[in-house]
Amino acid sequence: MRASLVLFLLTGCSDPPMPATMQPPPDTMVTSCPHAADPPLQSATCEVVPGGAGLLLTGTVLQPGMSLRGGQVAIDSAGNITCAACDCTQAGAGATQIHCPTGVISPGLINAHDHITYTQNAPAPDSGERYEQRNDWRKGQRGHTKIATPGGASVPQIQWGELRFILGGATSTVGSGAAPGLLRNLDKPANLEAGLAAHAGVQFQTFPLGDTNGLQLASGCGYNFTDTAASIANDKSYEPHIAEGVDSVAHNEFVCSSSSVGGAQDLTQPQSAFIHSVALQAADYQQMAMEGTSVVWSPRSNIRLYGNTAQVTVAASFHTRIALGTDWTASGSMNLLRELRCADELNQKYYDKFFSDEQLWEMVTKNAAGATGFDDALGVLAQGHLADIAIFDGRSNADFRAVVAAEPAGVVLVLRGGKPLYGDASLLSALSVPNCDSFDVCGTAKSACLMGEVGKTFDALKAAAGGVYGLFFCGTPDVEPTCVPSRPKAVMSSTIYTGQITATDSDGDGIPDATDNCPRHFNPIRPLDGAVQADADLDGAGDACDPCPLDPMNVCTKS
Repeated sequence: MRASLVLFLLTGCSDPPMPATMQPPPDTMVTSCPHAADPPLQSATCEVVPGGAGLLLTGTVLQPGMSLRGGQVAIDSAGNITCAACDCTQAGAGATQIHCPTGVISPGLINAHDHITYTQNAPAPDSGERYEQRNDWRKGQRGHTKIATPGGASVPQIQWGELRFILGGATSTVGSGAAPGLLRNLDKPANLEAGLAAHAGVQFQTFPLGDTNGLQLASGCGYNFTDTAASIANDKSYEPHIAEGVDSVAHNEFVCSSSSVGGAQDLTQPQSAFIHSVALQAADYQQMAMEGTSVVWSPRSNIRLYGNTAQVTVAASFHTRIALGTDWTASGSMNLLRELRCADELNQKYYDKFFSDEQLWEMVTKNAAGATGFDDALGVLAQGHLADIAIFDGRSNADFRAVVAAEPAGVVLVLRGGKPLYGDASLLSALSVPNCDSFDVCGTAKSACLMGEVGKTFDALKAAAGGVYGLFFCGTPDVEPTCVPSRPKAVMSSTIYTGQITATDSDGDGIPDATDNCPRHFNPIRPLDGAVQADADLDGAGDACDPCPLDPMNVCTKS
């Protein structure tokens, strides 16, 4: 533990900014720009006004802290953003215009964690069994049933999986695997695509503790570490799986990855982004915040496997950066829009609406770019950044909500470095994009431009992928893993709960409101916390809803 963290613990938590738990969701600054009053188009979200090189986009432009209604984004012929503001007519003079009166213009979404070499698999059927730590389901240990999911997806299957992400508005992923074309593979420098050739990629590590053989330690650090603090010192971004589970074995992974004592390796570094981070306690999230370590959150997969997920509200109370990732199709989401849907449902039903739509959106844009070390080029619409952009249909939902609640037909256009990859068929036709193939997505004609990316037509890629899990679904995807936190079957029977909200259990955590230390905020008894709800400062307010989880006097509350 570094000196700065020790000083912080000694002086209490009054020095950092007021924690997110004590603030209302940030009020997004909504600005009406010159084109805000443009009438909607009759039968489309966007129209094209032909011009020269480059693009000038007009619509609702999303930026951290603000929504520019009728704003503009100018893109040069090299695929760089030269202006993102209310008025970019000068920067975009003479360019081809894409005019979207009801369109919402966002940075392309960034999937901060996936295992793309498993993308051919449909979700595994849900038996109701929940696990305590990942080696339980990987190896069938401690009385559990093994989940067997084959990897080794072929190149066409990986490309099909990447197209699946693109249909959800993504332009980048960290996938522990890759194939040429389509997405930017942020952990594969050879596949970063135009504009990022000299950029260092993410160092991705599935087994940082060297526990591929199923090693499970509830204490002590007798792991065969794959990485050390020294080996990751020069990484721009390091993403290890840490604390995947809900018991002391999973928590011990963090204990042994957050100091240099007793054989531990201090991987809790500013360039680190810990994937999953489920079995953590308030002091652990505080340490991550102090060290600048991010959390990569995969709620759907966590809930399907463990019945619970990371305590992201606790992490947010210490201003820990949170990014979102799909994990894999076997137990996670098929694309980022479905992962956002899961995060949003948890937020609405179980987290007392803790996060704003903007904060959820930042998890797949700005925060994901920061966690992966690409915030100098991706994640925001700003001059000097690459034009990785997704435009969403904003007719039903405005501003950030248009992204968080987007349906498959509502992804209007996806650009990578200013180059159209996918979108409404009429729009791509008007842009004269070559080698695009049309197909129907939930009643809307779409086109994907694949030949220049993967050397195959849409039909040829579909055939080569071999009938794997669907590219999109209209409504809930087939056999989609649950996003309802529950442990209906668990080896540790003291942790049984159903996630069902009732008149006497407002948050579905199995604790009656009358005795619940967070009655409106999901806060079940976890195996790692013993037989009680987590309450680190013993002030009667559970960590999940405590404005200052480590201070019973709430010293960090500021007016």
